Amino acid sequence: MKKILLPVIALTLALGCNSCRDMFLTDPDDIINVDDYISQDDEMYKGFLGIMTRMQQAADHSIILTDTRGDYFQVTANAPLELQKIYTYDPTDGNSYADPAPYYAIVIACNDYIDKMKAYREKTGENMDEKAINHFNALISSTIRLKVWAYLKMGSIYGQAVWFDDPLEEKKELSDSETFTLCNMSQLVDKCLDLLDKGLVLYRDQNISSQLIMDWAAWINEEDVTDNYTHWQYMIPPYLTLRCELLLWRGNPEDYLWVRDTVIKYLYKVHQGTINDGIEVAYNDWRYACNIPIRTGADNLYATEYYRMFYNELYNASNFTNFYQVITGIMYDYEHHQTNHIIEYFCPRTPGKYYLRPSNYAIGKYNQSDLRSLTQRNNMDIIDGDTCFCKYYYHRGEWLRTRIVEIQPVIPLFRGHDYHFYLAEAENHLGNWHQAEVIMNNGVTNEFADKTLPSYWAFEYNSWFCPGGGYGDIGVASCAYGNTHDFPMGIYDWLTKTKSTYPDGLYHNSKDETFDEAARMREYDLLIMDEALSEYAGEGRAYAYVCRMAERYGAAAVVDRIADKYKNTPYYEKVRSAILAGDYWVKWDLKTDDLNNN
Repeated sequence: MKKILLPVIALTLALGCNSCRDMFLTDPDDIINVDDYISQDDEMYKGFLGIMTRMQQAADHSIILTDTRGDYFQVTANAPLELQKIYTYDPTDGNSYADPAPYYAIVIACNDYIDKMKAYREKTGENMDEKAINHFNALISSTIRLKVWAYLKMGSIYGQAVWFDDPLEEKKELSDSETFTLCNMSQLVDKCLDLLDKGLVLYRDQNISSQLIMDWAAWINEEDVTDNYTHWQYMIPPYLTLRCELLLWRGNPEDYLWVRDTVIKYLYKVHQGTINDGIEVAYNDWRYACNIPIRTGADNLYATEYYRMFYNELYNASNFTNFYQVITGIMYDYEHHQTNHIIEYFCPRTPGKYYLRPSNYAIGKYNQSDLRSLTQRNNMDIIDGDTCFCKYYYHRGEWLRTRIVEIQPVIPLFRGHDYHFYLAEAENHLGNWHQAEVIMNNGVTNEFADKTLPSYWAFEYNSWFCPGGGYGDIGVASCAYGNTHDFPMGIYDWLTKTKSTYPDGLYHNSKDETFDEAARMREYDLLIMDEALSEYAGEGRAYAYVCRMAERYGAAAVVDRIADKYKNTPYYEKVRSAILAGDYWVKWDLKTDDLNNN
């Protein structure tokens, strides 16, 4: 039995979600399976779609806010005054671009949904059949992860957030300590990990794990489970990526070990069922097989798998070829009145407003063969005489759609490269400098021509040489033809496949600068941050690395990475002073009405 759409429209509008008429769907007969559930069961789904609409509304927030403050963009003469102030590191409190309201709206929607689902579960009691229970639990699990994602975003941007689990059905003052807890980033990480690891109990003593995977195809139309529903698998951030980022923020030795040992189980493999550590992975769940992309033949520079996620909007296509790079993304459907305004900020051609362009500093940091360079034209290009950031809408002279207004780019929340960044940072802090350098630079295929790993590498890395008959791992910088980083290294003996420090007990880079272990580790972290700033430009995620390293090593460690963009402008010293004073965090004085008006 197919599903009924109209109740979903009504509820999403009632929730204030006017930007979404039909969530992800194009068939108006296809939403609630009335044969499977008692009359009110459809409420489970209608409310969840309201949360997803809130996610759509938050999609471009961190891009415009944090990438403008990062090392990539500069404002154009068209930019509104408030956006110019973001760029020049003016005080952010009260600036509409800095307002965290979109993330709190997600938290409120999640809390409200959990509260109503709890009441509904108690009402139905033992009358809910097994299929409905499975979907109920998977929807709650998905909601947990969406709430954790919202708090992780707020923490990595603002350095703090107000935690609450109340659905806020009535106005409450922020001074209400029983409802609201102001948390710094460290406290937010602990609360997110606690929720992620413990899950929730909504009915009797039945715990709902945060790791459950929703069978979206069976929900949408179990009579026709086809690739038409593949894109639904990419809606919700998975447990693994969320937990990795949270652990890297916390940074205990056991955290780095968990990240390393868990991530390498998934890269370059497709799993089925439940793995030893309890993470549930559906059959052919490609989000856990995100290899560094393949470069072959005519696709080498133009339509390489590396950029197909941005070039052809194929998150939902049956001939989807870049699934190894997709983990989670926020999607839109122009035909159903779901619009993403991100293009307006970057595009000079109408209806674009062209508020932001790549800075001269950003243009200069890519070599000419780098896929991300102005020469190669995958991330930046010249349109109508203007230098533009074009990652989401225009590649090598071709628009994604004939009518610009119809372009519906996917905003990635997590993608395949993330796992490699996680591994490199974790290996670095485990003292495994060789592994970290290889992952970030040229990859195992280029490093070990004989396809034999040294004994000090984890065995699971062997799968990186030729995954499923593929082309092997070629590293983060190498896959974009980017400049490799000058990591300080010890000595690697190719004959015995052993490593050691230099005779002086130190590590050396190509400039023969020397580093002890602590200094080496710090330098690796900063170089990983540099590559994140290059790789994740315009995705709203790179600046989190800056904040994490500033917290870990002090603002002086990162200030030049950002302030150098402002050299030869009147803002250079101002930006340096702001960052050194702790304004790498965006500052916002949260007020009661900021929450109660959502």
